[in-house]
Formats: sequence, C-alpha cells, structure tokens
Amino acid sequence: MIIRIARLTAAEFLKLSAHPFLYFSLAILLASTLSAEILQPMFLGQKETAWRAYHSVQLFAYGFKFGLQIATLVLLIFSSMTFAGEFDRGTIKNLLTRPITRGEFFVAKSVTVVGLAGLLFFFVLFVSLVYAFWKGNLGPVWDDRQYIMMRGGAEIAAYARKAVAMTFFSFLAAGFLGILISNLTDSSGYAVAIGLVLFLFGDVITGMLSDAAQQKVFLYYAPYALEKLRLFGEGTTTRWNPDIDRTFSWVTIPAAYSAVFIPLAFSIFRVRNIHA
Repeated sequence: MIIRIARLTAAEFLKLSAHPFLYFSLAILLASTLSAEILQPMFLGQKETAWRAYHSVQLFAYGFKFGLQIATLVLLIFSSMTFAGEFDRGTIKNLLTRPITRGEFFVAKSVTVVGLAGLLFFFVLFVSLVYAFWKGNLGPVWDDRQYIMMRGGAEIAAYARKAVAMTFFSFLAAGFLGILISNLTDSSGYAVAIGLVLFLFGDVITGMLSDAAQQKVFLYYAPYALEKLRLFGEGTTTRWNPDIDRTFSWVTIPAAYSAVFIPLAFSIFRVRNIHA
C-alpha cells in the first residue's frame, strides 16, 4: 500500500511540475513579496531615520505577511482543482481502474497538497528572508528618539521563529478546505470559484467578529502572528495574546478544522459515482 501511495504521489508531483500555472504563481509570489518589503516601508509603518535603519524582522514581516496571503489563494486554487480536475477531464475513470483503492488515491492527493503547501510556504519564507537580511539590520531594536534598546536581538529572533511557526497550520488548513471543496463538484472551474468566494467571504466575516470569536476561526492566526511580528520589529508591543499562548489555539484550532475537512472530503469521495 505504501509503495502504491508513493508512486501515485510521485505521479501527482510530476503533473504539478508540468503545470504552467505553478511557475506563474511562483513568479507572482516573488513579485508580490518583494513589492511588499520594498514599498510598504515607504508608505506605511515606521520610517527609516538617520538614527534608526529598518530592522530585518520588520521588513520580513511586511513581505512574508503579504506573500503568504497570496500563497494561501494559490494553494486554495490548486487544492480545489485536485479532485475536481480528475472528474472534469474524465481521468478519474482510468485511474480507479488500476489496482489502487480510493483510499490510496485520496491519501496521495492529500500528500501532494501538503507538499505543495510546504513548497509555497518556504518559497515565500525564503524570498522574504533574503531581502530582509540584505536590506535590513539585525540585532536590537532601538528607540530613535531616546536611543535606548527596546528589543534585544535574541528576543526579536525568538519572536520571529514563533510567528513563522504560528502561520503554517492555518495556511495548511486552507489547503484541506480546498480538498473538501474539490469533492463537491465535477468542474474544476466551479471548485476554484467556490473555494475563492468562500475563503474571501470567511475572511471578511472573520474581520467583523470580536477578538475572542476570531480566535475560533483558522483564518485568524497567520495575519495575527505576522502583524504582531511587525509590531515587535518596530518596538511597539511586547507580548502575545496570553489566551492564545496558554491554549496553543494557533495549533489546535487549525488542526480541528483540518480534522473536519479531511474526513468529510474522503466520505464524499468514497460515495461518488465515477461513471456518472
């Protein structure tokens, strides 16, 4: 079974690597991430002065936050097509006539989405870090008026590591949402449209909720972590939300959503009629 899943997964990655939209998406992610790091400090946030240069963590937060928002949409598009595309093109009939089970096929598709999520996440992370290290300064965060240290270098590095860790699980949950949507329709175009509209609608509605209610939605955690990191890099705040820290909700909430999305998607896939 493991060998069959590995072969199916390898085939999925080959199809993914041959898709022109993947390379177009990476180019868009590169441009959007760098644009945010270059342009956002010029118009928003704390300005560079003769006494205080941009901190690398500050620039990284600008680029990584915006780049990850675009990467989330890219992941949702690909994951929404992953099953619907097979039904759309009729290739699902040929695939399931081979000596594989639906469970093995579903696992291979899910592993591919996880792999794609890792690729997009670390691509944006790498681009953000390279520019931030090149343009910004590492070390302490200083107050340019009184010239006192507001954050030590080790402290701000620890904040950055924690913020990056907090973003991944909610990012991955968006991919699992796409897998669920992909099993609701035979049209990849409809699946992508439904996924994007549902995600954007959820994002807008989440922003209207109270902070306590927002913490129950997986969409909340990536923007929260990176906005906090931006403030840390500018020296304007000193603590995470103690409720989030105490309950590890940045892990448990996205995991809970994923634990709903994946079994529900598999249940739908198992009962679908491939001859329809």
